[in-house]
Amino acid sequence: MKLFKTLLLILFVSTAFSQNNEILKIDDQIVNKSEFEQIYWKNKKEKIATKEDLDEYIELFINFKLKVISAEELGLDTTKKFTDELSGYRKQLEKPYLTDTSITESLINEAYYRTINEINASHIMVKLGPNPNPSDTLKAYNKISSFLKSINSGEVSFEKIAEESSEDPYAKSNAGNLGYFNAFKMIYSFENAAYKTPIGDVSKPIRTRYGYHLVRPNSTRKAMGKVKTSHIMITTNQKLPNNNKITSEKINTIYNDLNNGTLSFEELANKFSEDRKSAKNGGEIGWISSGGNVYPEFEKTVFSLTKNGDFSKPFKTPNGWHIVKRLDYEPIGDLKSLSYELKNKIEKDMRGQKTKSSFIKKLKVDYADLIEELIILNELEKILKNKDFDFKNMTLNKEIKGINNVILSIENRSYPIYDFLEYLLNLKKLDKNLIINNTLTKLYEKFVNQKLIAFEKTQLEKKYPEFKALMKEYRDGILLFEISDQMIWTKAIKDTSGLKEFYISNTDTWKWPNRIKATVYTSESKKTISKAVSLKKKKGINNDSLIKIINKENILSLSYESKIIEDFSKYNTSFEELKKGFNKLINANDKWTTIYVEEKLPVANKKLQECEGLVVSAYQNYLEKVWIENLKKNHTMEVNYEYII
Repeated sequence: MKLFKTLLLILFVSTAFSQNNEILKIDDQIVNKSEFEQIYWKNKKEKIATKEDLDEYIELFINFKLKVISAEELGLDTTKKFTDELSGYRKQLEKPYLTDTSITESLINEAYYRTINEINASHIMVKLGPNPNPSDTLKAYNKISSFLKSINSGEVSFEKIAEESSEDPYAKSNAGNLGYFNAFKMIYSFENAAYKTPIGDVSKPIRTRYGYHLVRPNSTRKAMGKVKTSHIMITTNQKLPNNNKITSEKINTIYNDLNNGTLSFEELANKFSEDRKSAKNGGEIGWISSGGNVYPEFEKTVFSLTKNGDFSKPFKTPNGWHIVKRLDYEPIGDLKSLSYELKNKIEKDMRGQKTKSSFIKKLKVDYADLIEELIILNELEKILKNKDFDFKNMTLNKEIKGINNVILSIENRSYPIYDFLEYLLNLKKLDKNLIINNTLTKLYEKFVNQKLIAFEKTQLEKKYPEFKALMKEYRDGILLFEISDQMIWTKAIKDTSGLKEFYISNTDTWKWPNRIKATVYTSESKKTISKAVSLKKKKGINNDSLIKIINKENILSLSYESKIIEDFSKYNTSFEELKKGFNKLINANDKWTTIYVEEKLPVANKKLQECEGLVVSAYQNYLEKVWIENLKKNHTMEVNYEYII
């Protein structure tokens, strides 16, 4: 956050430039037209540069460049902290340049269509473990294929197979029906099958991390948005005798209390709801989206409520009996308003792999003349079968014959077999199953893709001037922050003796105005104020006793406040007019007021501890001024003022 605040201070304005593109020279460092112009217009709303703007800017710009040079001279651009921070920013800035933007755009459009159009689908599943062997995979595929054949031939219905043979544990109760869902609610391959298969048809076998599926879309509907909801829930327990009757009677009693206004929804939820987590918050369970992962009957009831504050009749789900209340409603946004959110979801979702795959394909075309793949699988297999090869420690394998043969070359960088095997070791993929399962080709392809992306990252500054400018802006911004922190901000706080000396030298700068220490008495009745003043003067009673006497019949008759007063205008008086003790009665805004002055505090210098924040800020400005003066003395500068508008 500090970095960006700092950057805002240095992003100034633009100008015309010399014909040789040089606008500023500090020692041997030259600032040319492109850098100057890019920074100048960065945050300038008006597209007109006035002479006043430019005069102010050129001074700020020179100071900025001097500070960055100072940071470089101190080696701040070589510290681990700096390189780590800049590397972190670079990773974020690289992302838009390492993806196929045309694919991203089409995926955003696809995701939006599927967000506003929900689909009801059923499925049949044959499970597969996380790392199945080829025989188990084939067995599962053949099983799901036999189900598809039976459905297509009309031998048996989709629902019957789902109930009797699907390995989804809920299929027996719902015949495989998953209800309505929309984008990002299911694994992408499953979502694709649901949306791309014609309504009523059954998809080909679809593979997910859970196994194989047959998907049948049943119907579509427009998404209904989302509702902020509260509920009161009474759970059912089928094992207890008469439990259904007891719970239905209980929920109906609560419903009657709601209708009669005996207690509020929130009070009843807190008192009776058996969803104790939400009960503590008056039953609030947050936002329910249509096409979300809730029971269909729950979703249907929530979206049947048409106004905020409406509540439903009791209804039942597998969890028990509910009464729901609508707190708020949000419709689905348009494509423009949802694009950023959808893009972020795509990057985290499996569909994000499509953009990466497409981007890598383009790179391979662009760099076709630079890439040379020399992989020889036979050589790899020989090395892996070598009795001296150690699958756990690559350093022991350096001398094995052929291990240093080059298998990939990108421009001037060559990668030997050793690098590939070390890559596999880091992925924990380096084992004897590589040969048995014949997975070397796929892993090699991933290795090539990784190296290709790494190479592309080194080319970003060459290919994209805006990326180069942005990286320089972040680099200089980090350096500016670090050097300013050392020379100004932290120094002003830690240099206590310097701060104290600065305060003493400028002590008249920070003053208290004329003030009074007083108690202000207020009442709507002049008679009440007069009585209070009389009691205070005659009996000298304290304020708490005074309030008890005056406010015996009406607790609002008299009030008082002890405070320091600096602004006398609202009391229609001045510091000079006020005297110690009680002062004259004042009538303002239909209220009577009198001020009892305990002490008059004339103009005085503030002590350091009373104005330390202001002193530190002023000291920082002083340190910066002195620092800039020294920098200008120690560096030579040339400015082409004749080219500045």
